[in-house]
Amino acid sequence: MRWTPLFLLLAACGDDGGGGVQDSAPPIDTDNASCGDQLRYTGELVDWDDDTTFCGVNEALFQEEDNGAMDTTAPNGRFDMCISGTARTRRIDVTPPADNSPCAMAPGMYATPIIAIADRAVIRGGGFQSMRMFTTARAAALGVVLDPAKAHVFVHVAGEARAVSLGNAHGPAQANAATTWAPGDTGHDVFFPNVELGGGSTTLTAAGAGVTGAGTIPLEAGKITAATLLVQ
Repeated sequence: MRWTPLFLLLAACGDDGGGGVQDSAPPIDTDNASCGDQLRYTGELVDWDDDTTFCGVNEALFQEEDNGAMDTTAPNGRFDMCISGTARTRRIDVTPPADNSPCAMAPGMYATPIIAIADRAVIRGGGFQSMRMFTTARAAALGVVLDPAKAHVFVHVAGEARAVSLGNAHGPAQANAATTWAPGDTGHDVFFPNVELGGGSTTLTAAGAGVTGAGTIPLEAGKITAATLLVQ
């Protein structure tokens, strides 16, 4: 087998000249031999305002459902683990770190757990897994009072931004289309606060064609369900 030097591979990951908004994260190697017949689940967990001041969420615990694989985030927020690839989706429970955030923007504790949705088709399609946590101080500045009896949904759009929607009633959506959050449902990250629990799930959809990852996602009171949509 002929191996290509790493620096050449990195050099090939620049702008493709298309002029559109690109997902800035590096491509994901979904065929990692270290995972054998399992699925490599890797990505980042970063602070809510990571676009303006980089800050990874360190020491957050990721655990696959049914007492499966576990990993703890690095200081830059990266995680990398092997999970089951037999089902269309797998639930990954994310527990916030015990220490205060080092972020200058909104220091404090990360207190809201995450239910991360690992979608097999999104991962195999190269969709970068990115999710965010806010500190208690930042939560107070979101512009909405978070109801502990309701769920919240965070959606990362890997690729061209699309309008994102949920099947359940929710509070006013916020989106990050560039580097800051603003009211709206279209961006590379979209947040839906205070989602009605219904039967414990909702339907996630996005406008337009070429979207992978839409479907039913679970909801739990006081937690953020984090899903990734891949747009190609």
